[in-house]
Amino acid sequence: MFLKQRKKIPKNKPVLPEELSDAAYLPHETDVSVSEDADKDDVSVSRRIPVLPPQLSSYLVRSGIAIAILLVLQIMNVLSNLFLANKPVPDLVQQDNGVMARVRPLDHRVDSVPDQVISFLEERLTRSYTWSGLLVNPDDSTQLTYISDPGVSVTTTKGDNVLIPTTLYNEQFIFDEPIRESMIKAIAQMIKDGGVDKKIFANDPAHPSLATVYRFILRGKIQYPQEVSTGRWKVRVAADIILFSPTETLGVKQKPIAEFVQDVYVSKASRIPQLFIHDQKRQDLVWYGRKDGLVVDSMLPPGPAQEVPGVPRN
Repeated sequence: MFLKQRKKIPKNKPVLPEELSDAAYLPHETDVSVSEDADKDDVSVSRRIPVLPPQLSSYLVRSGIAIAILLVLQIMNVLSNLFLANKPVPDLVQQDNGVMARVRPLDHRVDSVPDQVISFLEERLTRSYTWSGLLVNPDDSTQLTYISDPGVSVTTTKGDNVLIPTTLYNEQFIFDEPIRESMIKAIAQMIKDGGVDKKIFANDPAHPSLATVYRFILRGKIQYPQEVSTGRWKVRVAADIILFSPTETLGVKQKPIAEFVQDVYVSKASRIPQLFIHDQKRQDLVWYGRKDGLVVDSMLPPGPAQEVPGVPRN
C-alpha cells in the first residue's frame, strides 16, 4: 500500500489544518488498521487454543492423585512380600495342646513323594484285589451299564490254568519285573482255591446289584512310607478281601476270605515302557501299570513281633 503524497504547499503560505488533514493523519490511520488486524489475529489464535472446563480439569487432577496413591500401595505390597519371602521360617511352634514342637518347612520335591506312594498303593492294590467279573460297558457314555468280563487265562503256582479278572491282568505291571509273574500266579492260585472264578464269572451284567463281588478293604489308613534307600520306601499295609453277595451274605456279618498284611516295598520307575518293545498291546499294559512312576518291587509278611496296623477281623 502506497501512502498518499503530501500536497505541495507554496512557500510563505500559511498551512491550514484541512490541507494537512489527509497527509498528516494518513499514517496514523494505517497504524490503526494494522493494530486492528493484529488484535483480530490474537483473538483467532486464542480461540484455537483448547481450554478444559473447570470440572474436567478438577476430575483429571483427582484421578492422577488416586493413581499415584495406588502405585505407592502396590510398591509397598511388593516390598512386603519380598520381605516375608526372605524371612526365615520359625522352627519352633506351639501346638494346640500347648506343647512346643520343632518343625521344618515342607520341601515339595521330597515330602510330596510319600503322599504319592500312599495314593499309588490305595488305588492300585484296591483295583488289583477287587474282583467282580463285570466290566463297564465301553459303548455307554454314562458308564452306568456293564458287560460280562471274559477274563484272562493264566497259570497258577501249581501249574493249573484259571481265569482271572481282566482288571487284575491289566494291573500286573504295578509289580516290578522280578516279582510280576510270581505275584500273578499267586493271586491266580488264591482265586482258584477260593472258588472265586466260578462265582464272579457267573454274574449277570443286567443285574449288577445282585452280583457277587470280592472287595479289598483297608484296615484304616496306610502306614506312612518309610524311606529305606534313595527312591525306595517300605509301607506296612493291612487289609482284608471280603465277599459281598446278596444271596450268601445278606443279613450275615461279612467275613474275610483272605487277609492282606504285608510290608510293601515301592520304588521309583520310568514311565516310558522298556519291555515288550515289539508287542504293542503288552507295551500299553506296561505304560498303564507304571503311569504313576512307581512300582512294587517286593512284598514280605511282617515278623511276629512287629506291629500290624488295624485290628484283625474275626
